[in-house]
Amino acid sequence: MLGKMKKLLFVVSLVLLFCLVVYGQVLLKEKPKLPVNTKTEANAVNELFMAWADAFEAKDADRICSFVTDDFVFGYGDSIRDKKWLREFYIKSFSEGVSWKIHLPVIVEVSALGELAFSVNSFDYIAVTKGEIITTKSWGLSVLKKQKDGSWKFVSFK
Repeated sequence: MLGKMKKLLFVVSLVLLFCLVVYGQVLLKEKPKLPVNTKTEANAVNELFMAWADAFEAKDADRICSFVTDDFVFGYGDSIRDKKWLREFYIKSFSEGVSWKIHLPVIVEVSALGELAFSVNSFDYIAVTKGEIITTKSWGLSVLKKQKDGSWKFVSFK
């Protein structure tokens, strides 16, 4: 009798477990995300940097800003700035003879689920003041987010 009870309990447990798994899948609005090929995604981030660097080379503020999310934030001094401010900043800077040369990242790390990435890259800040060219080399840290269409955009950089 005890053996039959154990078998019955085992079968009931399996049925309950099956129901929980099925119900859990129904509750999920999307399929569970699996780890992505982070090397492939890092290459996609590098491609974004190349296109972004081209936009800087062309001094195209609108194209530069097309690579940032609508909720983008930029730490500038003691304050936080948004996408609108960024566009105006680049338009003004370019009109004053300032330019940037963006270099490919030396580090790109993509999260295991492929939703976020960060990169470290160098860039040259070049200003022309009274006919004199002033070049400053610096480093930047960027946080990027994968968009629904599979592309990457900057969420923030400093």
